[in-house]
Amino acid sequence: MIAQELFAQAARLSSEERRFLAEIIWETVDADLPAQWENDATISAEVERRFEDFKAGRARGLSHDEVFAAARTLVA
Repeated sequence: MIAQELFAQAARLSSEERRFLAEIIWETVDADLPAQWENDATISAEVERRFEDFKAGRARGLSHDEVFAAARTLVA
């Protein structure tokens, strides 16, 4: 419930304030990422692998609605 309240408050901020908030929140997420993701080559290889899977039909993308529905369940 706290996350939903915070989101409701954040949604009322200006776009510049929301961007700033997203950046500082991302920094805390970034700190929790596995050490392997610190290497740009590792990230690039993973992005390329996922894109190839998508192009080959082994993976599918998510629609805007699917992404936001999943996000809503995380904060519920």
